[in-house]
Amino acid sequence: MKKLFDLKAAGTNVRTEIIAGVTTFATMAYILVIQSSWMAAAGMNGTGVMLATALVSAIATIAMGVYAKSPFALAPGMGTNAILAFTLVQQNICTWQQGLGLVFISGTVFVILSIWKVREKVVELIPKVLKVGVGASVGAFLIRLSLVNGNMISVSGSSYALNLDFSDPAVTLAWIGLAITLILYFLRIRINGKTYHVRGSLLISIIIITVIGLCMGVVKAPDSIITNNAFSSLGDVVFKLDIIGALKPSLFVFILMFFMSDFFSTLGTALGVAGKAGMLDKDGNLPTIGRIFLVDSCATVVGAVCGLTTVTTYVESASGVEAGGRTGLTAIVTAVCFLLSMLFAPLFLMVPNAATAPALILIGISMMQTLKDVDFKSVEWFPVGLMLIVSIFGGIANGIALGLVSYCISRYARYLFTDSRAKCPNILTLVITILCCLQFLA
Repeated sequence: MKKLFDLKAAGTNVRTEIIAGVTTFATMAYILVIQSSWMAAAGMNGTGVMLATALVSAIATIAMGVYAKSPFALAPGMGTNAILAFTLVQQNICTWQQGLGLVFISGTVFVILSIWKVREKVVELIPKVLKVGVGASVGAFLIRLSLVNGNMISVSGSSYALNLDFSDPAVTLAWIGLAITLILYFLRIRINGKTYHVRGSLLISIIIITVIGLCMGVVKAPDSIITNNAFSSLGDVVFKLDIIGALKPSLFVFILMFFMSDFFSTLGTALGVAGKAGMLDKDGNLPTIGRIFLVDSCATVVGAVCGLTTVTTYVESASGVEAGGRTGLTAIVTAVCFLLSMLFAPLFLMVPNAATAPALILIGISMMQTLKDVDFKSVEWFPVGLMLIVSIFGGIANGIALGLVSYCISRYARYLFTDSRAKCPNILTLVITILCCLQFLA
């Protein structure tokens, strides 16, 4: 493994990579519950969806580790699952089988663009200042998502409020968990002139918080830790997609929505997490981005065949990077955890959001460090700031889109109306900006 993943050159070791992989899985295991629950609301077999989620996520993450040699994990993305279940199906726009057909079509387009390296060219056309700042945008989005999922912020319509209702055990557990996570993460012990920190502090904190949740009654111990009599349910979701039915003209807008959203979400996650890991080159590019895109697109196609919505690179991969993961071995370990979850699903599903939210909040804050490379004395900071703010409430894809728009407007305005002859975005960058804004029309 040291030779295959060149651990020494990456400044890591097998032990660190294993801890990082398990940590990544612990922070994203919630998708097993959410994906199965939401797809069940669309009329699918929930157990079959959960098993398919674990299986496809494992296969895709192994491919990411072996082929792209990157510490990123993949699973069905949040967003497209909600659109399919609560918009397309529940509003009688199409059946869930046709919805999977839409995902398959958008994924196929992804594969073609990845093989032709069109997606790589798009990355090169995005201004460096935005590629550097996207890490902070991903971090900000992760913080907001974690605060909401952990019930630390209550949401009422479009308003957000700090939730300090300690009469609710789940809220109490989340705040206690944040304190425990902070203590373990920043704890330093000095012995004989050497300073030691807690290895795997994020994973340890998740385990401790889950145990405390059991004692508080927030977490319920499963009757059995073994998945029993469930594998036959895979047959209810695999190969059930309806590609022909998805080709109706009225559904084209949703293909565009799936395509644009996943394109820029994956882009933002890959660049953001890679920036945190120090994997970007001097121009803010990720050398392995082509392989990452190809794995990501193929995973979407396979996922649709197996009954899943768009499979994408997960922002929670940042937790593994924060734990020291730097190579594809981290991804392999995460994939093994997904495979084990098929056998021990009740054990993995008992981890509450209150246990994972504090770790993800800490990771999101640490990702804000990428802003140190932004020149705040220059007008270029404005597009980064706008991208960050929009990403918090509107998602990473929308943040990148408006960041590009504001970048182009500010550059052209400076060129046309000031003495400063700033370099204008080239025509291809302008085209990419317009294309990524099509998601707003969808």
